[in-house]
Amino acid sequence: MLSLNLAISVHNGRWALLVAMLAAVDFAPPALAADPRPGAGFYDVAPLDDPSVGRCDWLGRASPFVFQENDYIRGYFEPANLAAYRQAIPAPFTMPQRPLIRVTFLDFYDMASGPTYLETEVAVLGMDGAQPGWVVLTLPVTNGVACIGGRQLFGLTKVVRRITLERATDRYVGTLYARGGTKPDVTLAVDIGEPDKGAPELLRQYGIYPQFGLLQGRVLRFAGSGTSFAELARRGDYQIRLGRARLDFPREQENLLQRLGVGPPLAAHWSRTRVRYTIKVQ
Repeated sequence: MLSLNLAISVHNGRWALLVAMLAAVDFAPPALAADPRPGAGFYDVAPLDDPSVGRCDWLGRASPFVFQENDYIRGYFEPANLAAYRQAIPAPFTMPQRPLIRVTFLDFYDMASGPTYLETEVAVLGMDGAQPGWVVLTLPVTNGVACIGGRQLFGLTKVVRRITLERATDRYVGTLYARGGTKPDVTLAVDIGEPDKGAPELLRQYGIYPQFGLLQGRVLRFAGSGTSFAELARRGDYQIRLGRARLDFPREQENLLQRLGVGPPLAAHWSRTRVRYTIKVQ
């Protein structure tokens, strides 16, 4: 039986933002569009392991993970198929008043203890009772321990896949590869500059909501401090640059985003977070 001891220590005692970035996800291959069950064909149906990357497994690790710094790109999109969106949400979550799709690429590149790794999140806005939050449909990661830890401790639908995040002065490109590690499955590019109309307001309203995990039927919530990005940036240890998103994926039925139906981009940004927290598994 695994028990979790989660401690968060914040640089300069400024803010405790991110237990949310323990993201998790799962990629859904076979098309199950005819299945009326909530979440069918979208939520946690992909094979966990990738022979080109590794297994979703503890791999004998018992020492804690100590996170220090990460950066990420994130895009928000209008849904293009509300029927598919509704089907993608697993019980007990329900449809929000304004459906939204979120795609994120994160790089945990500065670890005081534990392996560095990347992850990709595809999430939809949903409701847990009266609380809005992000329901993760898939959260591929590049490390097997991060995968199994996210699944068993936080109820996040993680799988192991190959992921890259390329950086230039004003352009960031994240690529998730399909199982096997050769075929791009999702590519998100964020070009820093003039944001989409209404983007700052959308980020103020929807960027602060928590991420939902579903552990043996129990809903877990991560992050969602309620503090705006602008306020976090003013406090230090956090940077944000707005821009515009471009999302590419194969127009094939086995691709999750193709089945979900993704409309035009609404907002996008690059961010860097400097906060120290420790996950101990005993």
